[in-house]
Amino acid sequence: MKKINLLICAMTLTMATSCSIFKGNKSVKEPEPVETGNDNAEKTTVNASNIAGEWNVFSVGGKKVTGEERPYINFNLEDHRIYGSNGCNIINGDFTAKDDSSLKIENMITTMMACPDAPFENDINLALDKARYFSISRQGHEYYLVLLDESRKSLMTLRHHNMDFLNGSWKIEEINGHDNDNDEVRMVIDISEQRVHGNTGCNILNGALMIDPDKSNSIQFSNLATTRMMCPDMATETAFLVALESVEYAKKGKNNTVIMTDKNNRPMLRLKRIDVK
Repeated sequence: MKKINLLICAMTLTMATSCSIFKGNKSVKEPEPVETGNDNAEKTTVNASNIAGEWNVFSVGGKKVTGEERPYINFNLEDHRIYGSNGCNIINGDFTAKDDSSLKIENMITTMMACPDAPFENDINLALDKARYFSISRQGHEYYLVLLDESRKSLMTLRHHNMDFLNGSWKIEEINGHDNDNDEVRMVIDISEQRVHGNTGCNILNGALMIDPDKSNSIQFSNLATTRMMCPDMATETAFLVALESVEYAKKGKNNTVIMTDKNNRPMLRLKRIDVK
């Protein structure tokens, strides 16, 4: 939501200096076939509604996309508009997607900033122009959207995390592989706002979360802050905070549980969903 609002404001301010990303762009290099990196992915039923939402550009022009500021595309089904960034400039246009997997993107415009380091900009622009079909597959918690040309040759692969299963209220059943007897240790995770808050069993907790686009099942917590009360069970609070800062991955467990592990896949936390009525 924040990206969309920023995008709309930027487009309003720069409309006078924007232009088509396709017209007269003779210097754009033809992209090579893209390696999706998910050959074992599970194919999903093609449905135009599955294209909705924000997708990070995973690879384009035969190259995997890297860097801190990742290009992204957002397909808004309500108004059939496409928004996003090609790694340098903001882009905006119309799209039509159908259940037969056909796709057409048109009326694309872009801001006109010159960026010293935007190696994927031209390939992304050309891929959007040539896209005529799409396919979607799933691997773990991630979905992959491949844009295809008229001959169904891949042009660009986009990736969308599916960590929304973490949204909601949780109690902490285990910390570092040990049962937690303090029922007050709880947390609420909000993926869309990238925030976490809760109770350490003593103090109120607030913090931020991040999902690394280069890692499957990724979740990391940062900027954790608590109130400063002293309680009899400070050891549980300390263990919980240390475990939370060590978390790198999260996977669904059985019976509405989630297992969070560190970078070496050692269990840090086991969460149990709280039914909110």
